[in-house]
Amino acid sequence: MAPNVDRLDGVHDMGGMHGFGPVRTPDGGLTYHEPWELRPLAIACLIGSGWRPTIEGLAPADYLGSSYYVRWLRAAEHKLVEQGYLTPDDLERWMATLGETPDADLPTSSDPETVGAIRAGFEPFVPAAVTSSAFAVGETVRVRRMRPEGHHRCPRYVRGVVGEVERICGAAPLPETADDLECVYTVRFASVDLFGDRSGDGEPPYVLLIDLWERYLEAA
Repeated sequence: MAPNVDRLDGVHDMGGMHGFGPVRTPDGGLTYHEPWELRPLAIACLIGSGWRPTIEGLAPADYLGSSYYVRWLRAAEHKLVEQGYLTPDDLERWMATLGETPDADLPTSSDPETVGAIRAGFEPFVPAAVTSSAFAVGETVRVRRMRPEGHHRCPRYVRGVVGEVERICGAAPLPETADDLECVYTVRFASVDLFGDRSGDGEPPYVLLIDLWERYLEAA
């Protein structure tokens, strides 16, 4: 199913939501659990930007029914079809072949133009120096209440909450445009302000550090 790119303030933003049960991470220190999971990671690096909007646009049932790297793999399929490197028929044919013969040779491409274009997508990110910033370290700020229509990087559970600027990280491209640079701050939040007092459930208070672009913040 193709991603719904118009609904990006959606099911992927699960932070602070109820009804999904406890988070169990007995092996949470592992980067991956199956050898195949390295492939979507490598593909993501090669294809370049545009990953998060594609993953966020997956249909809710597909998103919730997929593991972390399966979401990456689904996004890779959508991006490669969108960019014209693959067709839906290619994917159906390969899935049918591998479903019948798991040990079949994996499909490859030696087309220099295709391989070169995919490799060109990987560009390591380096924050730019900040020439001006609206807020200083130690300043109290509030996350704006908003409902962005497109891709963004502001979790719902922090909107309207007051925190303190912990660090000025540098300037980074805006998530909405992947273009213009804007100052990014690490903001310190108290868990009680975000999720309420949970001491009665045996959960001590803690601190969350969240990186936020300047446009998501206002003076408290």
